[in-house]
Amino acid sequence: SVQQNPSDRQKLPAQDIRALCLESGADDVGFVEISRPALDFERDDILAAYRHTQTIICIAVHLNPENMRSLARHISSDEFHHATDSLNSITRTILRRLKDLGVRGVVMPADFPMDMSRFPGKTWNVSHKIMAVESGIGNMGLNRLVIHPVFGNFIRLTSLLIDTCLDSYGTPLPDSSCDNCGLCLSACPVGAIQRHEPFDFMSCMTHAYRDNIAGFMDMLDSLLRSTDMDAFRQRFSDCETASMWQSLMSKMNYRCGYCMAVCPAGQAARPMAAKG
Repeated sequence: SVQQNPSDRQKLPAQDIRALCLESGADDVGFVEISRPALDFERDDILAAYRHTQTIICIAVHLNPENMRSLARHISSDEFHHATDSLNSITRTILRRLKDLGVRGVVMPADFPMDMSRFPGKTWNVSHKIMAVESGIGNMGLNRLVIHPVFGNFIRLTSLLIDTCLDSYGTPLPDSSCDNCGLCLSACPVGAIQRHEPFDFMSCMTHAYRDNIAGFMDMLDSLLRSTDMDAFRQRFSDCETASMWQSLMSKMNYRCGYCMAVCPAGQAARPMAAKG
């Protein structure tokens, strides 16, 4: 464990901070310095969230692969949300322990809430995927998900911003766990993934995030334009309305995620052979 107060020296040992994070429940940890050139596009937003940032700590937790592979999408969504709740608890535990060492910082949300005053622009301050790649937790796959060498793409990410420098930082992994097998490309129902074309973010968001802001705005527009409920139901079926209600009352249901479900990368993420 860390013994020395950071005010007594310039840098903290990354190995000790890593051990602290793992002891607090993280499944993997990576570190990125704020001055890294790869963060040029991100730096202003990071400093807007916490102007004293010197180090970004990237935290990963492992998702249950079989939940994420379930064809019942509410089951995979529930797994995703449970992992998010775990991340929120773990990162706050880490920050409390760092505070005892004299380190200050802030926990960033794993997903929502975001800064909706910037909608429809970049509503997030920290791109957790970029931090994961830069810190060496994993590499970006064809499906535009970070693929961990052990856990595959079945991980959930978040970041902590702290005011202290470390004695060493991670670097991107030299080899990718993605072998470009193309299963994610074949599984994507809207063709958002292409081998030699940019990822079609809008197609993915419109489908997978149907019960998020895009679908909600569409529902409001349809509701205001409809002359009666029969006209509204021509645009939104009762099950679509119920799905939106559930996302508003509970947490958002993701309509997709098949690109993650079919990915075979990672030592612990390979599908088990069927019993027979």
